[in-house]
Amino acid sequence: MTEDNTPPDTHAPGETPVVDAAQQQRDFIKARGRRNVMIALSLVAFMVLIFSITAIRLTQNVSARQDAMAAEEEAVTGDEATSEE
Repeated sequence: MTEDNTPPDTHAPGETPVVDAAQQQRDFIKARGRRNVMIALSLVAFMVLIFSITAIRLTQNVSARQDAMAAEEEAVTGDEATSEE
């Protein structure tokens, strides 16, 4: 004969057992915790994405500005050289 470790069914017919309600509450809290962790991870991933895009755009703008300044310097230097001749 096997032993059954489940508690005896002592609730009235049609009544929800207290043990089930407590277990449901624990399951609900665990599910809410998992949901909160997923939301937090999604938020962190979004922040990393925005930071990366911003950093890439800034480096592109810095290099474009340096190229423009070098071209402007070259144009000014070229104009001075032609005016001296």
